[in-house]
Amino acid sequence: MKPQMTEACRDLVEGVQHRMKRAKRQALLHPRADRQRFIYDNTFRNEIEAVAYFLAENIGRIPDFNTPETYPELMRGQFLTHPNPLMSIAADKIAMRDYCDLFDLPIRPPNLIATFDSPDELDLRDLPETCMIKINDGCKMHILHGPGMPVTPFAYRLFLYKYWNIDHWRRHAELHYRDIPKRILVEEALLPMKMLREPSVFCAMGDPYVIIDSKHRTALKEHLKPLEFARGRWQSAPLSHFGTKAETDAMLQTARLLSQHLAHCRIDFMRLGDRLCLCEITISPSGYYVPLDSQEQSTLRTDLIDSDRFPDIVDAGRKIAATLGRSPDTSFGHFAGDPRLSTGGQ
Repeated sequence: MKPQMTEACRDLVEGVQHRMKRAKRQALLHPRADRQRFIYDNTFRNEIEAVAYFLAENIGRIPDFNTPETYPELMRGQFLTHPNPLMSIAADKIAMRDYCDLFDLPIRPPNLIATFDSPDELDLRDLPETCMIKINDGCKMHILHGPGMPVTPFAYRLFLYKYWNIDHWRRHAELHYRDIPKRILVEEALLPMKMLREPSVFCAMGDPYVIIDSKHRTALKEHLKPLEFARGRWQSAPLSHFGTKAETDAMLQTARLLSQHLAHCRIDFMRLGDRLCLCEITISPSGYYVPLDSQEQSTLRTDLIDSDRFPDIVDAGRKIAATLGRSPDTSFGHFAGDPRLSTGGQ
């Protein structure tokens, strides 16, 4: 149940929603490929407002990114105040592999078969018998090619029609996705998918603190036990639920290495039988715009984040970007000190 909105928050939310409705009507006159951009650009008056809106709608007040008091404010505020290029590299399903190559990881991603700058470059006749086709700059934008269910030209066109013109960063103003060049990748598929388990490890400042799957959550630190029951969707489970000691040790070590230069992230894995693969690095789980169930849970997570280290983390991210031959500059995050950070961009 959403909290009652303050008057200032209601003005912000209703103003955004009014402009969004008008933009959606006008967008119908534009080519389909341009509609999402048109709606976004004509809905939000600045990036602070865009980042604030999705959180304000859920917490009932205007978030204060200058002096954040809660976990969602602190983490979502990074999009505006701490431009770390490593956030984009890690979230890119292709570039993430270059980042992984910097470490001696116990668990690696599935085999990368091919990448394409344009979807037209992919020839379906060249696909292996089994693979996954993905768009690299977003979530849940993929199609399976396998025995008895090959990707036909029609199915591929439909896949592109649904997803290729979607800029994931505009969905909820997760600005780090904007710096990911949109590409197609083909990677090894783990089958059968119905047998796949997907454990994930949440990390703060390079330190794993919770491991979850679709039904279970285990706190890795004694004082975080209340987090086991966040949102009522998970049951408590021993760490052995997620695998043998060697397997869980490998997941936690992989998570430590990949998260050490990020303020917060979720390291996602795939497990099929005795095989473990790294799936992806999720920089903003749930977009950081969904508040936790209680102030206690928010405080527990906020206490894991040392915001005084943010500048050092950004500096490390810029150095890693340069090492990987990528720009250390970003298109987001250049609002530090802006008074509008406390007023939702107003």
